[in-house]
Amino acid sequence: MRTRLITCLTLAGLLLIGNASAWALAKTKASDVVVTATKIEKSVEHLTDSVTVINEKQLKEGGFTDMTEALRFTPSVDFKQAGGPGQFNYPKLRGFGNGHFMVLIDGMKVNDAMSPGVGHMLGHIDPFIIERVEVLRGPQSVLYGSDSTAGLFAFTTKGGLPGANLSAGAQYGSLSWKKGYAGIRGQADKLKYSLNFAYTDSDGVLDEETYTNQSPQLKLSYDFTDNFSAEASFLYIKSKFNFAQLDEAYGSPYWGLQTPDPENYNQAESYLGVVNFKHKISDALRQKLTLGWYQKENENKDAYNGLLGYQAAPVDNFTLDYMNYYQKGQRVPVYDSGDGKPSYNKNTNTNIDYNFIVDSQLGGNGLNTLLLGVEYLEQKGEKWGKYGEADGTLRCFSLYANDQVMLLDEALVLSGGLRADDYNEFGNQLVGKVGAAYTFKSSGTTPFINYGTSFRAPSVAQLYDPKYGNTDLNPEKGWTVEGGLRQEIMDGKIRLEATTWYTELDDVVVWESTGSMTGSYVNRDQGKSQGVELVAGWQILPSLYLSANYTYTDSRSEKGGVESRTVQIPRNKFNLNLAYDFNEKLHLSVHGMYVDQRLGWNGFTEMDSYWRWDAAVRYELAGGLALFGRAENLFDKEYNEGTTYEQPGFYGVIGLEWDFDLSSLGG
Repeated sequence: MRTRLITCLTLAGLLLIGNASAWALAKTKASDVVVTATKIEKSVEHLTDSVTVINEKQLKEGGFTDMTEALRFTPSVDFKQAGGPGQFNYPKLRGFGNGHFMVLIDGMKVNDAMSPGVGHMLGHIDPFIIERVEVLRGPQSVLYGSDSTAGLFAFTTKGGLPGANLSAGAQYGSLSWKKGYAGIRGQADKLKYSLNFAYTDSDGVLDEETYTNQSPQLKLSYDFTDNFSAEASFLYIKSKFNFAQLDEAYGSPYWGLQTPDPENYNQAESYLGVVNFKHKISDALRQKLTLGWYQKENENKDAYNGLLGYQAAPVDNFTLDYMNYYQKGQRVPVYDSGDGKPSYNKNTNTNIDYNFIVDSQLGGNGLNTLLLGVEYLEQKGEKWGKYGEADGTLRCFSLYANDQVMLLDEALVLSGGLRADDYNEFGNQLVGKVGAAYTFKSSGTTPFINYGTSFRAPSVAQLYDPKYGNTDLNPEKGWTVEGGLRQEIMDGKIRLEATTWYTELDDVVVWESTGSMTGSYVNRDQGKSQGVELVAGWQILPSLYLSANYTYTDSRSEKGGVESRTVQIPRNKFNLNLAYDFNEKLHLSVHGMYVDQRLGWNGFTEMDSYWRWDAAVRYELAGGLALFGRAENLFDKEYNEGTTYEQPGFYGVIGLEWDFDLSSLGG
């Protein structure tokens, strides 16, 4: 491990020296960017973690049609997007997939109980309802417990604003993309309000593929006194996508066929309600109570439609049914594998989280901030229908503490925390984290380092599935060490950051086959991930800025002493963005993304590397009217994110948006 860490640190240093001129811009100083997912608001300069913050303005200027496209440009974030808009979506962070990172919406945990992770949800969150998203990399288990080994995605929906503002827009684009949205945000005395709604209807890459999404969102906040406030947030997402039948096979040469299927769909409904109470007891004492409820219901159904069509045999002696064989190029009839039997699952999370915060002054311009937390989480998972019935409930009572000390006029930051979880199924779990950062004020240089432990509780399906479940499963255990360097030059006009990490997991839960269609989940494998993240930015002119990031990831699993590379993870990934603002009217941006070769799902098919170039434009017309457009894959590059899944090729969307200040009517 020591050799690997030295290798990563050396690579980071070489890239920092050799490629600084090609790196990126963050348009604000680190001290101006505040992170809230840490449960204590912190500026980036006081963090010992690596973090990316995407705000509402960036989402609007980029013309993003879904959060997948906005997030894929951040360090260590990868997606396998299987097809067009709203289709299968598999996010990954630092070389780990679903179940190893936490997803929050307005502070509420939305990871599923039945299966690890959040399914395809990140591709179904509409950017119009989002105010900001924070991506914290590295273990966050002290604050959030299970499922946060690689980090977390924290979404904040739109809240009220001073005055009163009405917005509405419409979009049209490739694949018959159609979207309409409207919202009102404002403040009336002590009440802030935000009500937004978005509706999307789109076709897919292949015939019969479709996607619809409706997302109403409401947030209300009220300041009862200067020291006591309450906020209520409500969100509903209903999404449905119809997808092609995919016929795949193991072996070499690999083959896979997609055939349009008129009745093969996945439908999900998500409900979220969160209430936050904040109370400032005194200048030194604060408390916060969060009450959250989240439910997601899924339905999958594939009706039998007989002969779906014909495909060309990809190899000699090709067969779909092991009865009829075809030579390469011959027409192969493809029949629907569906039987019309639906399958269902439902996940329900109930969360109560109380924080007590103590601020105390220390000698020598020092400040100590102590966070004490008590949390109760109940996750209930159910499934029924085609694949049998299963249900179970995971309950966890947690105590945690996190302390941050800032000394030497806030130049030195020390942090540490512990969390004790008591699960109804696994007993006690203890995790901890320590970190440090020091800013050399004369040079603007900040080295930082962290060490943290983590775990992931098995899901309800892994425990209680009547066919494959194993109630003797133990939680996965992990640890991560990371270190990095942040640098600001020219009063923040140039910002650089380099981070290297190493993560190791034990007792990874996998499905182990014991025969044809038989087996169970077991604690067997070991997981490892190490890499380097490089981020930088340069504000060349007040109106011109350059940004870029590079990620090297080496992610592996180990079974019986034999290591194998993790599928779908590129070793090298690079993003470059050039943006130009003219007279606060015109915004132009061009983005390039390089993705290295990745292994396909079968573990030996290598998908080609590719460059993809995107562009966005937004022009502010008179009267609050704006015309905008976004083009993806400008040069119509053919590439795969998941073996056999076709991508849209060149893809473009144009839109018209209107923002009107209602408070001006009273003037």
